[in-house]
Amino acid sequence: MAGCADRSYLNYALTSAGSNRTELVSVLNHYRSVDPNPDKLRAAEFLIENMPAHYSYAGSEIYQYYDYAAKILADTALTPEQQRDSLLAITDQKYRDLPNHTVPDAQVIKADFLIKNIDTSYDKWVNCDWASQVTFDEYLEWLLPYKAIELQELDAWSDTLLLHFGEGLKNPIKNDVEYNTTLGTADMIRNDARHKLNRYGLYTRAGLPLLSAYLQPRQTYGDIPDYALTAVLAFRAAGIPAVLDETPVGSRFTAAVKWFVILSDRGREECSEWDFSTMIGGGFFPNERGPKVYRNTYAIDKRRWEYSRKAKYHYPFDLGKKDVTDRYFLVSNLKLPIDRGIRKKLKDRYIYIASAVRDQDEPWRIVDFGKIRQGHACFENMGREVLYQVLGYDGDKLISITRPFILHKDQSIEYVEPDTIDAAALDKWKNKALL
Repeated sequence: MAGCADRSYLNYALTSAGSNRTELVSVLNHYRSVDPNPDKLRAAEFLIENMPAHYSYAGSEIYQYYDYAAKILADTALTPEQQRDSLLAITDQKYRDLPNHTVPDAQVIKADFLIKNIDTSYDKWVNCDWASQVTFDEYLEWLLPYKAIELQELDAWSDTLLLHFGEGLKNPIKNDVEYNTTLGTADMIRNDARHKLNRYGLYTRAGLPLLSAYLQPRQTYGDIPDYALTAVLAFRAAGIPAVLDETPVGSRFTAAVKWFVILSDRGREECSEWDFSTMIGGGFFPNERGPKVYRNTYAIDKRRWEYSRKAKYHYPFDLGKKDVTDRYFLVSNLKLPIDRGIRKKLKDRYIYIASAVRDQDEPWRIVDFGKIRQGHACFENMGREVLYQVLGYDGDKLISITRPFILHKDQSIEYVEPDTIDAAALDKWKNKALL
């Protein structure tokens, strides 16, 4: 969707906006007449075309929760543990069901908000030396989006976080070899964050995630994804191209679940070990292994869009995810034979691959989908040294359609018996379970 505007996607998005369509049309008209900039018009089209993948909390209850959180975090008489537990208590009492009440962004977003977002990000892309290596298509994903994750509040996060973490940008060390480089500028933001974030290393989050720009820098506890998200938003606020990568199951030996990536002066993707506190470009854990790595994107993944429209069983795959597994691990394309008798039971050509995790209650987690082709279960870009199982839809539920198997480093496949899954010898092929 990053090339010329696809009118079918654009029209679909405008139709899905309902009564809010006038707000979106007004953005397009702004860049056709008031500020006739073809790049900005294409940016507006990109945001609107892909808006059906994005959603926010519905109603005003989330703001009540954030107000409560702000009071708790401002209460210095409370320890971080007490602040965390207080937010968990109020969530359990009043707000646990909030994530189930959402509204498409297209139905609530305002024209002024989108125009300011486009103008601000475009100005940084054009005028910041540390973003001058970014192509227009890269700009669309690494700098332009008005949010980096779903349910993020539609607030002035760029202004808020730049004010909080941008002090170093006002007085850069001009004789340093890293002056005006992407990595050097990102490191200035990171150093500000290290001094200004009041985090106590609890690495546990309670209650709802704090996705307000006001609250993110003030959180005194949290897990790694919280701080990785804050890093991505703070970098983008400063004009530094950044994205958020993640694993669909917990990492095997480390705390890495989500981490940030920036696009360096040489066009290289430089990732953190995990969150805001770690060195940029130090590299993802070299000995880590996993089934999949996905990038949070604003653009709709066309493969997932097709799945959402055609599958008979619908697993809740987010539309804004790009498979980048081969940038982190050795991968293999799988073509596994399926018994003909089992194939006859299936009511859908879409099938699912699950990764084994160390969780007695739910030992398998779906990480991707594939298709049956010529009697084989086919999957792409699967990480090696992982224990897998393939599932299919029988019209009522998902059933196992292969024996569990290990995909080894040399790409060989070793089938194992289902009743041996709990054996200690297989633990090394399993990942941690995400809550």
